[in-house]
Amino acid sequence: MEVPTYKDKTFIVSNNDTRLRRADDLSKAEVYKDGDDIPDGNTIGDIKRIPKRTEVKITGVKTDSERTVYVFAEPIINNETVIPQGWTKASNLEGQFMNEIIGFVPSKWELVPTGNNFTVTDDQALIREGAPNFKSTGKTIPVGTYVLVTEKSEDNAGKYVKVCEAQIANGEVSAGQEIGWTAAVNLTDGCSKHFTTMHWTNQQGANACWRGGKYIGAKVLVNIVGVGGEMEQITLESVEPYFRLRDAAAKKNLNLGIESGFRTYQHQDRLYQLFLNKKGNKAAKPGSSNHQHGQAFDLNTRDYDGDPIYDWLKKNAPKLGFIRTVNGEHWHWEYRPAEAAELAEKGEFKNFDGK
Repeated sequence: MEVPTYKDKTFIVSNNDTRLRRADDLSKAEVYKDGDDIPDGNTIGDIKRIPKRTEVKITGVKTDSERTVYVFAEPIINNETVIPQGWTKASNLEGQFMNEIIGFVPSKWELVPTGNNFTVTDDQALIREGAPNFKSTGKTIPVGTYVLVTEKSEDNAGKYVKVCEAQIANGEVSAGQEIGWTAAVNLTDGCSKHFTTMHWTNQQGANACWRGGKYIGAKVLVNIVGVGGEMEQITLESVEPYFRLRDAAAKKNLNLGIESGFRTYQHQDRLYQLFLNKKGNKAAKPGSSNHQHGQAFDLNTRDYDGDPIYDWLKKNAPKLGFIRTVNGEHWHWEYRPAEAAELAEKGEFKNFDGK
């Protein structure tokens, strides 16, 4: 997966009033100034707009405090027409920029996740012998070591991996000295010094995951554009199953999107307080929501039976690992592949025990 996903794509402006925004204050419109190339029919002081149906490339993304996504749009011009470039809301684009991945969280890396590069993040990362027993050698891999996975165990779904040192220079990685086998859970995707900081180990930090009221560690997140041009987050490990679901829906001309994905401890606490004060929807206590470890997705269903996306999910989501888990919430679906497979065999799609 190339991140960000919007590079080298062409997008189409779909709004009749696609205003450009000031780079220093996205809440304010950009206007034509003396010295600008000004299209016919416009004068100094007029708001800059990109005409509807203009094809554009996106070369930058920003969000504001409300998680509204703005994109830097550069028109693809095949004639002498003057069309301005600049920041505008992602929702002004056809498809609202939905499901585009913007980047990883954390944002600073020695090497971003590419599928085989990792950082050792467990202080008990035992070095093991090979199959069949993967017996411990009594030695450990130091926390913060960058490694490449060169082999995975055939049994236990890749529970153990063989690693070597990852040597990084000028953004390129090469295989160094072989280390041996270790448990896959000792590793975190990508190579980043951030993994050894207090921010990463903070139990209520930006990447902290909780399940059933217990802290279960931190996970790499991705920023992904959700419904209405708002920034959402999902765990890196959930991107592939979600995209399989999205792509299958797209084959039926359904635009599946995320209303709410991963939630930080603080975000869940805010929702819970709103619920307690009767100002928001039902919400689980912070630490106990399945939105806090990457399993739960609120999707863009608008109703129960009769809604095209909901009807499609009922029939197809279990075959792709997703089930509905909260009574009274048609939008709440969770990735539970083992349980979903059992329900799919019975032609069922829900089990109301989620949060």
